Amino acid sequence: MGKPRAAIYVRISQDREGAGLGVQRQEVDCRALAKRKGWAVAETYTDDDVSAYSGRPRPAWNRLREDIEAGAVDAVVAWHVDRLTRSPRELEDVIDFAERQGLELATVTGDIDLATPTGRLVARMLGAAARHESEHKSERQLRERRQNAERGLVAGGGHRPFGYADDGVTVLEDEAEVVREMASRVLAGESLTSICRDLMARGVITPLGKAWTPTSMRRLLASARISGRREHTPKSAYGSTRPLVGEIVADAVWEGIVSVDDSDRLRRMLSDPSRRKFSPATGRKYLLSGVLKCGLCGNGLVGCPREGVPRYICHRMPGRDHCGGVATNAQRTDEFVRDMVLVALDSDEMRAALTRRDDVDPELAAAVARDEAALVDLAAEKDDGVIARGEYLSRRTRIEKRLQASRTKLARATHAQPLGSFVGTYEEMLERWDAMNLSQRRAIVGAVLDRVDVQSADPRRRWDPARFTPVWKA
Repeated sequence: MGKPRAAIYVRISQDREGAGLGVQRQEVDCRALAKRKGWAVAETYTDDDVSAYSGRPRPAWNRLREDIEAGAVDAVVAWHVDRLTRSPRELEDVIDFAERQGLELATVTGDIDLATPTGRLVARMLGAAARHESEHKSERQLRERRQNAERGLVAGGGHRPFGYADDGVTVLEDEAEVVREMASRVLAGESLTSICRDLMARGVITPLGKAWTPTSMRRLLASARISGRREHTPKSAYGSTRPLVGEIVADAVWEGIVSVDDSDRLRRMLSDPSRRKFSPATGRKYLLSGVLKCGLCGNGLVGCPREGVPRYICHRMPGRDHCGGVATNAQRTDEFVRDMVLVALDSDEMRAALTRRDDVDPELAAAVARDEAALVDLAAEKDDGVIARGEYLSRRTRIEKRLQASRTKLARATHAQPLGSFVGTYEEMLERWDAMNLSQRRAIVGAVLDRVDVQSADPRRRWDPARFTPVWKA
């Protein structure tokens, strides 16, 4: 009979340098132990920079379990029980394997005989102790991160923030200029996709050497960091996906790149769920898609060519309730709606209405600040053991619901922002319009128009302005 087939399992939770040195050291010790026991090492299973406590998938561990069940492994060698797992449930799986298939377990820190009740007790005690230490370590780390945030310190870890040097404090002026450009273009209503395309053409990349995407740009511009403020989101406040905006808890030790006012506007705009209504999708070719509505059935008109001529139509398709009774020439409609918008913006009444709509309610802004602070205090009470988890979750849900409603109301006050540098005389606005891309033009239209209802055409008239009924936001 040949030597028992041993599998070496090594894991390190954090490999900050990416060199894999921790798992290499574990493997050397485990191979020496297998040699002393007369076991033949069949394979080494490595999970590098993966925490067992985090609950994230461990590919090598899962593959080892499959090989054990298939009978390809007779023994497992690890540096310590806590390298195998810090979950009592997964430790029980190993014990079950030992009972069913005679699996042996050896660790560098001491042999564990899973074939005896005493050995299984020792394994369970070691696993429980490791779990206890891991939980306390997690609590200490969470408390330290919150304290650092409240002191305005650099978070540490991760990649270099765009606009700042490796220390996270020193402003890199060439990148800071790009951040200011991104911010001003978004505040002017241009889509993230449009800005990303422009940056790609200019060769502007992220700190990771990758092209900008709408997701990465949204994260950057919604971060309070770029305004010199420190935000914090307790880990218990989210699952696997971090919220776009956290709670601002302090002024940071680094200088801001954009103003606090612009940062607050960006955070409101980018976190507003209704914002996508007028956000141009990738490849959008028609100015008024989503704005024009069929006056007969109320559905949106879509842009598409008919006999080589671009048109907006109520497109009837199987499974949709579009009536198909309305169509209009795209170019003439674009020009008509453009002129309608510019004439309206050239009036004192429209400007006054937009100015009133753009005012931010100070009471609403104060309510947002109070609720953001309440979430931070609530997380601190939970971490300090002042309140139980059930009460924490209940109170957090109420605060977050109220906070989301307030943020949505505040976001609506930013809809007129694209008009700030656009409004002027009709001639001035027409010149600015001609210099804009499609995304910027849609932002102007979306800032003042809720929709335009289009009636069916009169066959006796080639062009009838009376078909179009604007519904103004102001």
